[in-house]
Amino acid sequence: MKHPFLLQEIIDDLVHTERSLSSPLMKLNYFAKLIKNQALTNFTNNELNGYPDNMEVIPDYRRARGTLLLDFQAYLNQHLNKPLPISMIDEKYREAFEFVYIKEGISVVEKLATEFYKRDSEEVIANPLSMEKLHVLQEPARKFYKSDVRIDVIAGRITTSPSLVVEIPIAIRTKLLDFLIGIADEFGYDIEIESFNKNSDKNNKTIIHQMNTTINNSGDGNLINTGNDNQIENSITIYKGDISRLQSELDKQGIEKEDIDEISEIVSVEEPNIEQKRLGMKANNWISNIINKSLNGIGKITTGISANILATLIKQYYGMP
Repeated sequence: MKHPFLLQEIIDDLVHTERSLSSPLMKLNYFAKLIKNQALTNFTNNELNGYPDNMEVIPDYRRARGTLLLDFQAYLNQHLNKPLPISMIDEKYREAFEFVYIKEGISVVEKLATEFYKRDSEEVIANPLSMEKLHVLQEPARKFYKSDVRIDVIAGRITTSPSLVVEIPIAIRTKLLDFLIGIADEFGYDIEIESFNKNSDKNNKTIIHQMNTTINNSGDGNLINTGNDNQIENSITIYKGDISRLQSELDKQGIEKEDIDEISEIVSVEEPNIEQKRLGMKANNWISNIINKSLNGIGKITTGISANILATLIKQYYGMP
């Protein structure tokens, strides 16, 4: 290949957040095939076309802990959407009933994210359970819902907040940016494919290392989290309910007053999911909006701002651990 592959074109697609992720993923897929990197090819293929049923292949940012709901028959009566605690299930089967997975390709995810973003409802995402899995739940359901008549589980689903699909495009966009900047530091923003392929084995090991430290390094599976790698500088502490301190810290991060007023109103009325340590949809949407502004250079938002920092500040306000 005589002409260099321009990483900057992919970066431009990513920082213009109004553009679909299909374009940068397709360009990155083309790049992966030019350098014969199977790991990068598989990743981009899966993100574009959807993931297989093998749950081990699906990235952590495409899953969330869910609530297991069952429909069961008790003699002549049917009972719908009855929760079953995961702790009631045999430990070796629990993981199969613990998470909601989003396997669809990025175009479908972006469409769903746009639809959910516009709604203000209590809708949930649900992964229905296959008939083959229901036999595992029969005995736990009978123990939990004790009855004088026989209980038979006839259907089930795992549900979670629709904020999951809103978070996925943000996760992909930020991970790809980190990945591309990492390989640009190694090879430059213009990669001459013929020269790259002369040391293919060594160079592709560098690509895979960058993938493992950016794209595949997803912490505890929650895009917006407060893991050990997401410490806020200077050990900022906001006490539960201290709205003035929250507003002050957001102001220090360069967040505009109208955005601070918006999140102040959101946290005053929206309840987070304390058990799953997840913020509500409106708070997550607000964080997404701020990150989009930061990526596009809008306002005076500090260059080091991240979804994790914003989420940590808001979670501290809620008193979430």
